[in-house]
Amino acid sequence: MDMSIAQIAAFSQARVVVAAPDPERRITRFGWDSRAVQPGSLFVAFPGERVDGNDFIASALSAGAAVVLASRPLAATQDGATLCRAAQDAGAAILEVARADAVAAFQRLAGGYRGLLTARTVGITGSSGKTTTKDMVAAVLSSTYNTTATQGNYNNEIGLPATILAAGEATEMLICEMGMQALGEIAELAAIAAPQIGVITNIGVTHCKSVGSRENIARAKAELIEALPEHNGIAILNGDDAFTPFIREQAQTASRDIRVVLYGLGAHNDIRAAHIDYDEQGRPSFDLWLPDGRPRQASLALQGEHNVLNALAAAAVGIVAGVTPEAILRALALCRPAAMRQEVHETASGVTVIDDTYNANPDSMRAALALLNRLPHERMHIAVLGDMYELGSEEQAFHREVGAYAHINRLDLLITVGDLGAQIAAGAREIGRADAAVVTCSTPAEALEALLPYLSRRPIILVKASRGMRLEQVVEEVLARC
Repeated sequence: MDMSIAQIAAFSQARVVVAAPDPERRITRFGWDSRAVQPGSLFVAFPGERVDGNDFIASALSAGAAVVLASRPLAATQDGATLCRAAQDAGAAILEVARADAVAAFQRLAGGYRGLLTARTVGITGSSGKTTTKDMVAAVLSSTYNTTATQGNYNNEIGLPATILAAGEATEMLICEMGMQALGEIAELAAIAAPQIGVITNIGVTHCKSVGSRENIARAKAELIEALPEHNGIAILNGDDAFTPFIREQAQTASRDIRVVLYGLGAHNDIRAAHIDYDEQGRPSFDLWLPDGRPRQASLALQGEHNVLNALAAAAVGIVAGVTPEAILRALALCRPAAMRQEVHETASGVTVIDDTYNANPDSMRAALALLNRLPHERMHIAVLGDMYELGSEEQAFHREVGAYAHINRLDLLITVGDLGAQIAAGAREIGRADAAVVTCSTPAEALEALLPYLSRRPIILVKASRGMRLEQVVEEVLARC
């Protein structure tokens, strides 16, 4: 970011409690953790139930914050008056918004700053694969442009504004991942980011609990495409996804003159993959077909067919942004998995652990199990699978379906964790899996105990569940012992 104190006050619509000696002083850093405050930065005091940033304003001022955005009244209390005097003594400004308005003020600040940038914005959403797709898009665009992208999966009502504020005026491409829990949330994020290019990876069943149906999930994701500007917006959509026609209709892409680029495995797509082969670690190579009608050989360091689709989405963004095919191929080949997203660990004792513990939904579970099945069956295949969250009233059925899929993908041992994980075990048993090849556990510690007798056999172990199951504990212990 690069804004004056006066602009920060104006964009956030905050009340000036302590005026800055120099309102035109430039502020180039921001944060909300007082322990990480740097001199001359903006400290945003978000309220919270467990930790309230307003309690750390004094620490932020002591660390050299030049601007504080407070979210509770200061002048009316004795402590507040003390903080105001401290700010005056330090030559810092204090701005104030209502507690309930803190996040909205931060969003207004980011939206105002977005208006100062000349960067082209790419918005990315979808039920699964959006973070990996974002990483691939960032790799492709960074080959040619000064690029700023969402860090990790920082894709919510605070994370997206933070991504925008992290961009400098030299940023040419701004990549914003967008998550959602309810209808209307992506529309709000898109209003801040003002994307010209929108990518939807797929429509799955994650968030059925909060929005009620898969059609409503598609409606929520379509809000990104609805936000694209008429006549020069570009929608990049999965041409193999059954909900893509619905999204196009919902966003009125034809009447609004939105360019649509389809990607996928089917021959009807503008950008597609054909003749996919896998090496012994499940890493794909394939013919990449671009709109010029020429196939090019592509290879990925990431594993599985699902990452072929993510790579196609990234290639589509690269093509519409003017990146050369050669640069696209190089960037895709070099892209590596993020932590806990199908991250492969090879231990000294010969055990392979696929750490996919960051999150899970039925689609990503199936993709991970298919990947495991492609790896050499000379070694024992074990899957440690746990609860998947936010699936709504059909959650037990979705878990049983994953169990059935796990069985047909030739697992040697299935270990499940949690109450819903037990439904995965039930689904496997329902289609004939022997009881001896299934272990149900309540905790990660129990799952580890179930694994220990098999580690000497140099197995390949997949570990996956929703983040709240904390199955990374299993990964950490296996790596520590092997």
